[in-house]
Amino acid sequence: MKKLLTLLLMLCFFITNAQFEQGKIYLNDGSTKTGLIKERDLGGIKYKEKEESDVELYDHTSIDGYDITENGIVKYRYKKTENGFPQIMQIVRVGKINLYSIKVANRDITTGIRVNYSFIYFIEKDNVTTRVGKKLSKSDLELFNDCPSLIKKIKKKEFKKNDVYQIVNFYDMNCG
Repeated sequence: MKKLLTLLLMLCFFITNAQFEQGKIYLNDGSTKTGLIKERDLGGIKYKEKEESDVELYDHTSIDGYDITENGIVKYRYKKTENGFPQIMQIVRVGKINLYSIKVANRDITTGIRVNYSFIYFIEKDNVTTRVGKKLSKSDLELFNDCPSLIKKIKKKEFKKNDVYQIVNFYDMNCG
């Protein structure tokens, strides 16, 4: 019991002590700010120009997205999905169609402690962002109807329905 309590306290410390990272925010008015960014648990970000600066809070009402530039560039943008609510998504691939993802934590049902992460994918085509989940469904294949060669490869099982990135990449390189 003591070991479990110690582990939980350590996890809480690491979670609450997350650091700001170098980044750039894109404001809705088209301007940008470079500084330090920290993602908020309940959406949005905390921003400060320098370590000693005051914290400013931003969400979808004031920014289009942000880039974390600490260890390479990871880009995030707010996208409206079918339900009309803006959601922050990581840009996976930009092209004729765009691929976005959201990282989701899944807890182990038996212990409640172990956490596995998976990704839910979204495809943006013709300025419409569609949730496709972890793999493409039959209805999602309609997004690629203008690419018969891709549909043929999927039906022949050259691409599996969970090969979302490879399917989007093939579409961008060979279709549209």
